[in-house]
Amino acid sequence: MMENLAQRVRESVRLADVLALYHLQPNRAGFLHCPFHSGDRSPSLKIYPDQNTWHCFGCGKSGTVIDFVMEMERCSFVDALKKLDADFHLGISDSKESYRNYRKRLSEQRKKAKEQSAFKLELQSRIAQRRALWLKIKSSEIASHEQAQEAAELAAQIEHLDYEIQQIGGEIGWKKET
Repeated sequence: MMENLAQRVRESVRLADVLALYHLQPNRAGFLHCPFHSGDRSPSLKIYPDQNTWHCFGCGKSGTVIDFVMEMERCSFVDALKKLDADFHLGISDSKESYRNYRKRLSEQRKKAKEQSAFKLELQSRIAQRRALWLKIKSSEIASHEQAQEAAELAAQIEHLDYEIQQIGGEIGWKKET
């Protein structure tokens, strides 16, 4: 039963259409940068339109349209079938998600990932600032009242950064120097 559905999906959906759904465009030779591994300096994923299959010479992954969706969405075989059914309106299952809803969900996922990335960068920036100030205090020699005042101001800045870091992300990924 499931194999019949899978065969029907493989026959109904072209890999080129799936690639377009993910905004991936192979070059004239049928190669594209593999979305499944990093460090792909030159296109290593080959599309075979006649067989409706693909193979990456970098990471070794290959398969059909179903396998491609499973890799892109990091989902199960059944979920990939449902997704392809919904995206291409094959009428195989009772999945009712429209292409518009899928695009909206995908957009929200990308927005959330972008926000998390910005959040992480902000947190890392504050931590780097704090460490730089701490190193400046640690390496300074305090021999005058002015130098002591400067060190106190730096300590206050560190304390303020500690508070901001706590508010932004708690103690994730950093250790307080002593």
